[in-house]
Amino acid sequence: MAKPEKRFRADQRPKKVRPTPVKRGLTAAEEAAAASFEASLNTPRVVNAPAAPISITSRTASTQRLAAEVSAELPVVRRDLRRILATYGALLGLLAAIWIVATLTGFISA
Repeated sequence: MAKPEKRFRADQRPKKVRPTPVKRGLTAAEEAAAASFEASLNTPRVVNAPAAPISITSRTASTQRLAAEVSAELPVVRRDLRRILATYGALLGLLAAIWIVATLTGFISA
């Protein structure tokens, strides 16, 4: 008679060999790139100060540039404000509707 095959319970099964996990971290090339980037951050930056005081023409140019930026941003700001006001109005209306329903049903006695 043949010997029966040995069976294991779930807690007595032999451990399976698992493959080695993938090494995590930076490669040598990535470490070198990070080191060069950090070195570039630590180098002092030289700011060239103007030798002469700021002239009136450069002030008007900067004022014009600022006015151009403001005129470009103004429609975006207006749109955002309209959305904020619409959201505020909707939430205020919802709160008023909830209060009216709650007082009419007797849930809240005013």
